[in-house]
Amino acid sequence: MPRALLLRDVALLALRLDRLVPGLLDGPVADAALRRHVADEPVPDPLVLSRQVERLSRELPGAGLPPRRERYVTAQLRALECRIRIVNGAPVSFPDEVLASYGVPARAGDPDVYRQAHRRLGELLPGTGPLAGRMVGYRERDRIPPERLADAVAAMTAEMRRRTGELIALPAGEEVEHDVVPDRPWTAFTHHLGGHRSRIAVSRSSRLRRGQLLPLVVHEAYPGHHTQYCRAAAAAADRPEMGLRLVHSPQGLLAEGMADAALDVLPGPGWGAVAQEVLADVGLAVDGALAEEVESVLTMLGRARQDAALMRHRDGAGPDEVAGYLSRWLVVDDGRARRMLSFLDHPQWRAYATTYAEGRPLVSAWLARPGTDPVRNLRSLLDEPVTPGDLQRDLERASSAAGVAPVSGAAGGPAG
Repeated sequence: MPRALLLRDVALLALRLDRLVPGLLDGPVADAALRRHVADEPVPDPLVLSRQVERLSRELPGAGLPPRRERYVTAQLRALECRIRIVNGAPVSFPDEVLASYGVPARAGDPDVYRQAHRRLGELLPGTGPLAGRMVGYRERDRIPPERLADAVAAMTAEMRRRTGELIALPAGEEVEHDVVPDRPWTAFTHHLGGHRSRIAVSRSSRLRRGQLLPLVVHEAYPGHHTQYCRAAAAAADRPEMGLRLVHSPQGLLAEGMADAALDVLPGPGWGAVAQEVLADVGLAVDGALAEEVESVLTMLGRARQDAALMRHRDGAGPDEVAGYLSRWLVVDDGRARRMLSFLDHPQWRAYATTYAEGRPLVSAWLARPGTDPVRNLRSLLDEPVTPGDLQRDLERASSAAGVAPVSGAAGGPAG
């Protein structure tokens, strides 16, 4: 089958499955005609979709795609096949779901790393009582007053947009809208509207901290998810597979990993001073150096969420045990731990913690490969279809050339 037709059929398959699993696609498919075509069809039969993914997997090797693009589409089809099996009611173990969806195994974290992080937090935070109480005090002092949240988000977004435009380049007409919303279970969420436009909703009830704000804006907008949407839309003219954004896929893992790890490049080390200056302009004080160090230490605890998912869905641990684990290692109260647990218990999102736990350390190591330019690497990751396996092979080659052991990250995403 010609590659253009095959890639079109992959997009049709994803659109049809999205009708059965709303939210499978991250943003609209660029081809409006395809969207209308699928919307006018009868509700898809999951068994028919299963046969379609088998056919496309057989035909892909003959489509003449370059090796990296073929691996990318293979990974998309494997992720779609896994989601179809789940829709069909087939038993899919948690480890199998993670590997098929994201292209990596789910690895448990190291409690010694968590203990090290707790010790460092104890050194950084004032006071002499238990760490949990001192974290409560720090988080409360660091909280952005709700009435100042919109101004703080707008100012930080403008600064990061300027920096991203200078180093990465942004398409003409791109735009981010902000919306402060009440009572959501997440801190922020980026919804791509198409046409280089995104809307970022920030939850007023999230008690967003000043030290979190710059990493959050990097993750959600510049050079994170919004920038990813814009660059992928441009790349899709030559590589249509880039325009199909599957949430539960290796692409999703790299998207979350890059959105987190981009902070290492833009603004890069010393970002606390940038945050301090921007927030001062809107009348909010923050110790930028302390904020940067605290947030860096908290990344060492990020894999605890994946541990909790493994406990819950692989090992059969009960909700109280899992909530206690989250509360202990992430240094959060029981209410917040149970909100995290509710996300891990959602059938569609139970494995998603892997995208942060495995994505960030992999992408961070890849961006910082010896002898390469991190900015150029970041731009390449935005523009090229790659899989986690491609990044790991690049790391192994770089390590072999340098005569050192391959890099393997142990940290996950921010802990809050």
